[in-house]
Amino acid sequence: MDHPAIRRNDANDVIPTVLVVEDEPVIRELMAILLEDEGYAVHQAVDGLQALEMLEQHGVDLVLSDVKMPRLDGASLVQCLRSRGDTIPVVLMSAVYAEVDLPGVCFLRKPVNCEHLLTIIAAALREIGRTAFGSTLNEGADPAPFIG
Repeated sequence: MDHPAIRRNDANDVIPTVLVVEDEPVIRELMAILLEDEGYAVHQAVDGLQALEMLEQHGVDLVLSDVKMPRLDGASLVQCLRSRGDTIPVVLMSAVYAEVDLPGVCFLRKPVNCEHLLTIIAAALREIGRTAFGSTLNEGADPAPFIG
């Protein structure tokens, strides 16, 4: 596989794929809806262990993960990814922790401002040469101001 993004009908259109890792179902679903509305393909996982399985099965361009989760937390997920040489961009979110000090990981405090989250994700994807085709950020209806 050349890269994990999903192709649309037009061979030049590549949809970046985001894996949302969150143990709270409502927050996970809201994040997925927000990202899908912005033009991203989205996979969902309930914790870090399921995220590792999803990463093995599906191509993913970026991981958006909560920090505090059962079985395998977000910080441990990042450590697992980095220990196996995976440099996938990761955005961690937490309402509990003030900061997570992991190199190359962006940290956001919950509740997350939707526009700020989308800006961070777009910037991380641009750094690896991915963009969201059909993104409607700052066009049309505004997303909910905060999630989480």
